[in-house]
Amino acid sequence: MALVVAGCSNTVGEPSSPDTSASSASQSGAAPRVPAALDVSSIQSNACAAISDSKRSSLGYGAGKPRAGAYGPSCTFQIADEPLNQMDLTVFTANKNGLSDIYDTKGNNDYFEPTTIEGYPAVYAASLDHRSKGKCGLFVAVTDQLTVNLLSQFDRGAGAQAPCPVVAKAAASVIQTLKGD
Repeated sequence: MALVVAGCSNTVGEPSSPDTSASSASQSGAAPRVPAALDVSSIQSNACAAISDSKRSSLGYGAGKPRAGAYGPSCTFQIADEPLNQMDLTVFTANKNGLSDIYDTKGNNDYFEPTTIEGYPAVYAASLDHRSKGKCGLFVAVTDQLTVNLLSQFDRGAGAQAPCPVVAKAAASVIQTLKGD
């Protein structure tokens, strides 16, 4: 099975074998473990359910448009007051090793910056660095086997100059939604 890291252009690599250690961020390709697996049953077939209606509204997003993607269910959210701005969200069901599969391809990316979102391991990564053009890719581990990828395309507004903080807010909303907050 091939692994693709979402971005403007695709990066292909081979997924790693499952990580069986308690925490092995120092091992090649092994991402930090999640503090507690989230209930992902609502998003495994409907990626638009990853952000609750109230959180979506507070972020200024319109209703999501579901899409079937090659790597899992996807949803495109348009920014209500800037229709040229959008956030794509993909539940990466094709990757069986969660964030570790993304770590395995870090050498193929123009940027790879580990972070945390609401206490969950995440990484900003994409094969082309177009952050100065309103594009930012972020992978968030919601279980040790499943990641959610958020990818912005902002042509106007604050997100066009600094897209990653906007993507991080959307990712925090995903974690909060899955926690039931």
